[in-house]
Amino acid sequence: MKIQGVFVVDATELADGVRLCAARAVDAEGLEQIARQLEAPQELASRLQPGLVSELAARGISANEVSRHARDFPYLHLKGVFDPADLPDTPLNWTPIPDTRGTLTLRVAILLLSRLSGMELVSYKSENGGALFVNLVTLDGQGAMAEKSKGPMKGHTDAASFPFRGTNDPSDERIAPSPDVVFLAALRNQDGVPTTVMPLHGILGGLTAAQIEVLKGDRVTLLAQRSFQRGTREILGEAHVLYNSHVLHESDEGTWVRYSHSNNVVDSEDVEIVSAKERFEQTCLLCAQQVVLQPGDVLLVNNRKALHGRAPVGEANGGTSRWLVRGYGLDTTGLEAGRRYEGTPYMLYP
Repeated sequence: MKIQGVFVVDATELADGVRLCAARAVDAEGLEQIARQLEAPQELASRLQPGLVSELAARGISANEVSRHARDFPYLHLKGVFDPADLPDTPLNWTPIPDTRGTLTLRVAILLLSRLSGMELVSYKSENGGALFVNLVTLDGQGAMAEKSKGPMKGHTDAASFPFRGTNDPSDERIAPSPDVVFLAALRNQDGVPTTVMPLHGILGGLTAAQIEVLKGDRVTLLAQRSFQRGTREILGEAHVLYNSHVLHESDEGTWVRYSHSNNVVDSEDVEIVSAKERFEQTCLLCAQQVVLQPGDVLLVNNRKALHGRAPVGEANGGTSRWLVRGYGLDTTGLEAGRRYEGTPYMLYP
């Protein structure tokens, strides 16, 4: 695959290798056993890693290449990574994910891609009770969340109010970093609803040097995203709010971003930050790229170097309506034990 003039990963060979290894694992263990093993994802990933590395090496791909791509580039679209077979009706809520061959091979494929990226599959207890994978579907019933599930979604990074990796929340050092990668896998998408990806390098290209410096300053308040609000309120005693924060961050891996169009607040009298914020959102629209996921596809979105959203989904739910599954990957090297929950180590605080 060629991105910005650099050949990094052969996406077709990577997808084929992961698909083969995921299918072998499910066939060897059986559906019930592999579902239980996914409750200890790191252990399962370690057992499957040697076979995966060997399979990809025969295809001319190394784990280092996959890790480099996942960290350095805004996204990677892999086609036909799993077989979306034996599916029930599309669920009407984020959890649970029904255990069928299609959904289990999907989850094993994401687990393998996370390990290849040098990351651990993680969740946050404050979002959907800490479920490791969630359905992205049109919700049943009424209310703000159900309405939101039907409409478009502006560009955002997931868990935007949580700290960048390598930094701490100023009010509570136990709060774990936001994920490095968001994995999106398609089980159904018959209307071809696109996922939008807004690469950070494109956004920065539309900003002046002065605007970039403003966005690196501590002049923005980030509110917890809606899916985290109830959980953080229950765990922390109040919904998480990050005061006097910055949108852009300089790391050892380059410039990173955290942003949510609908959950950030700036001082209306601070002309510089208001102008920078407006221009930032304009350039998000200008550089947005549409990726249509077909059943069996997986999209890796770099949560530090891209924002993502989607087009309107529509009213249909259940049946054969749109059904994606999401997982999070994080480089947990050096992650303190106090940022995990005992007994469920993949679940992070809060």
